[in-house]
Amino acid sequence: MAASTRASSTTVNDANETCLDSLPAEMINAILEDLRPHDLTKLARVSTKYRDIVQYVLWRSIELHRQDAHHECFGLSSQDLVRRAYLDGQLVDPWSYRGINGVDYDFDRCNTKFGTAVRKLYRTAGKSQAWMRLSPFVVHLCLTATHKSPPQIWDMILSLANLTSVEVVGEFAPNSKGPPQPASLREPGARKVRNIRLRGYIPAKFVLQMCKASASSITSLDLGVLEMPKEYIRDAEEMELQDDLGFPLHLAPRGILWFANGPTSPTTMFSSLTHLLLCKRGEFDGPPDMSEEEDFEIRQDEGHELNELKQWASLLRSVRSTLVELVLEQRPVYLSYLLDPGMGMEISPHDPTSFCPILNVFDAAFYKQILKPVFDDGGETWPKLKKLTLRGINMHGFETEANETFQAFADRALPGVVVQEVPGNYMFFNTRNGIVLNQEGGADGLKPHLDPNTDPHRDDELDFLGLFF
Repeated sequence: MAASTRASSTTVNDANETCLDSLPAEMINAILEDLRPHDLTKLARVSTKYRDIVQYVLWRSIELHRQDAHHECFGLSSQDLVRRAYLDGQLVDPWSYRGINGVDYDFDRCNTKFGTAVRKLYRTAGKSQAWMRLSPFVVHLCLTATHKSPPQIWDMILSLANLTSVEVVGEFAPNSKGPPQPASLREPGARKVRNIRLRGYIPAKFVLQMCKASASSITSLDLGVLEMPKEYIRDAEEMELQDDLGFPLHLAPRGILWFANGPTSPTTMFSSLTHLLLCKRGEFDGPPDMSEEEDFEIRQDEGHELNELKQWASLLRSVRSTLVELVLEQRPVYLSYLLDPGMGMEISPHDPTSFCPILNVFDAAFYKQILKPVFDDGGETWPKLKKLTLRGINMHGFETEANETFQAFADRALPGVVVQEVPGNYMFFNTRNGIVLNQEGGADGLKPHLDPNTDPHRDDELDFLGLFF
């Protein structure tokens, strides 16, 4: 009798059980949204049926930055709306999940697996059956490209036909190895991207292709992209100096020049752009008592810097009718040796910019190339612009240059627009390999993610002795 009752109860329970695939689509999506990627992967391995249900959610948002990469990362207000399923857990101290040498082994393993998947799935120029099945699912892609990334990484991103949001950081390794540089790129399949954020060392060809293919759909654009390091080659006297030094010197960081002006320029096609952030390097800065050898190794390309500002001006004029939010940012440059705890400077990569009116010269080029001709040209207005942010730009001396205060200029040139000046961040540049430090996987892409002064493995006694030996 008891056995019969138990059997009857089991039958009733089985009848009342509901399989995941029998639920309404809205309910399935709600359940899957609450699962972490690791849990989704486990579920996908249960059966082919569950794999077909789960793979859309699993591939829809690919987030390959470290778990704290986006923490306190400055950006446009539109970027705050991006949900990061991989990073929704509680943030932890960035040193706590790294080895004693600062290496994030989980990140390296994850990126290696992704690189292997790209090599396998995209091995036939995106024509493999697996890639054609999975690539339409990808809507959001956020990753760090390194020297370990497969050469196909750029074509792979451009092939994602349903991509609407892409964020890529090009990271340079301390051993002077950067992301792969493509000789050419295939015709993009990604033609309806809305949110683009590209930072660090990313090929100009990729930036052009990505922006040009989706020019009519882009609403949010964040660009802070650098050229690959380039040796400074000049006259015989300069080359003799470098021979005496025993190593080549490199040009100061240069932003990419990714488009040419003209009727076919992608900037003439940006018909939906409402949020724009442009970031480039600023002037070299440093403490008053600079005396290291590196301080005399700075080599700049003033002509290129002028062309960068002209490119900004061209882009800004082309989108003034649609912009709602605009951020213009410059990163003053410290030489990288100042980050060494042994120097005793206690400088952090997260320090906000500050300018001394006596030591830091007013950025006259920014005023003459951007502020005056773009915002005060007596031409078209900015009908939709609500907010302009100048970040990390030295405005001391504006009144002397413009014969009016900056506030008076803003009120006159941009009536009704909220205009603010805010501190920014520094770049850290190594003159001997030409690299801007941007390691450890931060989403900023233009500065180191970790502060060496907070390294729990740091030996303060050795650092102190390092000041004398």
